[in-house]
Amino acid sequence: MKHMILIFTMLSIVFVAYAQATDLFFSEYLEGSSNNKALELFNGTGSSVDLSQYKVRLASNGGTWSSTNSIILTGSLANGDTYVIANAQANAAILAVADITHTVTYYNGNDALGLFKIVGGEDVLIDMIGVYEQDPGTAWPVAGVDGATLNHTLIRKPDVVSGNLDFIAGAGTNQDDSEWIVHPQDYMSDIGMHTFNPGGQGTATPVFDPPAGVYSQPVSVTITSTTEGAQIYYTTDGSNPSQSSTLYTTPIQISTNTTLKAIAYATGLDPSYIATASYMFPVVVSNLAQLREQPADGATIYYVSGEVILTFKQTFRNQKYVQDDSAAILIDDPSGMITSNYNVYDGFTGLIGTIAPFNTMLQLTPTGNPGPATSTGNGIQVPVVTIQHLNDNFDYYQARVVKLNNVQFVGASGNFANGQNYTIQDPTGSIMLRTRFYDVDYIGTPIPTAAFGVRVICYANFFNQLPEYQVVPRFLSDFGNVANEDELANPEVSHLIGNYPNPFNPSTTIKYSVIDNTPVQILIYNQKGQLVRTLNQGNPGKGTHETTWNGVDDNGVSVSSGIYYFRLRSGKISNTKKMILLK
Repeated sequence: MKHMILIFTMLSIVFVAYAQATDLFFSEYLEGSSNNKALELFNGTGSSVDLSQYKVRLASNGGTWSSTNSIILTGSLANGDTYVIANAQANAAILAVADITHTVTYYNGNDALGLFKIVGGEDVLIDMIGVYEQDPGTAWPVAGVDGATLNHTLIRKPDVVSGNLDFIAGAGTNQDDSEWIVHPQDYMSDIGMHTFNPGGQGTATPVFDPPAGVYSQPVSVTITSTTEGAQIYYTTDGSNPSQSSTLYTTPIQISTNTTLKAIAYATGLDPSYIATASYMFPVVVSNLAQLREQPADGATIYYVSGEVILTFKQTFRNQKYVQDDSAAILIDDPSGMITSNYNVYDGFTGLIGTIAPFNTMLQLTPTGNPGPATSTGNGIQVPVVTIQHLNDNFDYYQARVVKLNNVQFVGASGNFANGQNYTIQDPTGSIMLRTRFYDVDYIGTPIPTAAFGVRVICYANFFNQLPEYQVVPRFLSDFGNVANEDELANPEVSHLIGNYPNPFNPSTTIKYSVIDNTPVQILIYNQKGQLVRTLNQGNPGKGTHETTWNGVDDNGVSVSSGIYYFRLRSGKISNTKKMILLK
């Protein structure tokens, strides 16, 4: 149990002598990455409290209070102290200040928490985080921050003296009318200590205009406070401002990714709460094909200006598959940045995030929430392809829905099971069908024994240092026609044919085919994804062509033995294969 910080200003000292908390209340809620979760209770009642009279309970996904994820506290809590309940798998910084670990911290942003006092043998609810028996989808907003109960830390303001059973009212709509201060994910500097200043009179929190957001052009930001005569100080490097920071006098010009923070001071009043706004200026791309052509460094933020269509989603890592008419991509969202709820075939704009390969599957990690759906019930273009064509052009179709016709299972019988690999074939070749998706409706149903057609998502894996192409059905209805999808004829696309010899030393010939007069590049990457060599082919024209790589990088230095990837880039087309250099 940790001591808290009590603030007594000269103006409020007389009032504070009598102002106390009415009972225990939640003073901090930490919902961080992975298992970094903790709850903090504060005692400001003026006397020691017997903790055995209190319990904390969890209600998940709009359900009722759990009988297992519930804890009756023990010991006593002195006035001005905190009590921290942490997840047993939280990081060392959280565990260092924890009084106990318990499964009541097995919560996500859409779960409710209740603090109860045992009175006459009955559990009396005295404080809430979230709304009981209500599932918001992903998280509740707090202080004007969407999804604040997910991937944020919430700290009760110093002047709060009691719990609140109306969480929505206490959450407020902005920084001034909320009981809570919202901090970013994994903020844990204050866990184990709480600032308590009942009756304090504070300066109004600064407001930014335009507000935080994603912008394609530089912005001129003004900062105001409704407190008359207040002086505002700000920082642009993400640090907390003080009176030694820059004094605001004129609008601030922002043209690069910037975290702006501001605090207001006024004579005779406490300082305001710190206001924070993040301004992002991502690289803007028009569609998913253009996105897939960008450097996949996991750091550069990209913004897709066109609409994308959701083709599948699963709760595992909050993953979503989206596509447009040009390409598709997998959204991997373990932190739950996308808080808007979308149905399959909804369209939305404003997809923003970083891209990086996982094994050989390109993924987008979102850095913001695109907002509500911009369209619903969309049809998608579903190319009908042969297995040979798919294997030869898998990068082009990665994450996209395609149709395979006249396919059969090889050596499989019984019912579908999760996480299984099945070989399917058509007259042109074979490929792995994997039941990769969780909780899909065809698990447990019979595996087809005759030839069939199936719509699948194309998934690129990397297993035992070898690329592994997989196709994954989404629904039972994918084993047949789907009314709201438009099938397209098997398209002709530019593609790599292969290289020979392979393995090779010291050089290899790369063979490729193009369908038009578009400029062509052959790009060589090492296993780390680093670009080693660029072979510019100019405009070779329609047909089959060859080029040679002599095993040296762009600086003329011989590269080491190992696995390398060669990619054809031609207009919107990108196609990758593997080769091995042996010395």
